[in-house]
Amino acid sequence: MNTRRFWGLVAVGAATAVGVTTRDAGFVVITFLGSLVVPRILGLRGPGHGHRHGCAGRHGGRARLEERMAQWHREAHAGTPTPPAGTAPVA
Repeated sequence: MNTRRFWGLVAVGAATAVGVTTRDAGFVVITFLGSLVVPRILGLRGPGHGHRHGCAGRHGGRARLEERMAQWHREAHAGTPTPPAGTAPVA
C-alpha cells in the first residue's frame, strides 16, 4: 500500500470517528482536511514525493542561486577599492 492511499484511509477513518462521536459536520470537515494536510506538513508523505525533478528541481535552483551569489561576491571584491570623493586615501 502506498503512502498516499494510507494517509487517505487515515483521513477518512479519523473523520468518520469524529463524525460518529461528535455528530458535528464542522468537526468532521476540519478533521478530514487536517488529516490530509498534517502528514504533508510533517514530511510523512514517504520516500519519492517531491523528487520528480531530479537535480533540476528545488535543490538545483538553490545551487544555482548560491553559485550566482558567490560569483557576485568575487566580482565585488575583485577591484581595488577607491576612496569616496573628497577624502584623503588611507596609508
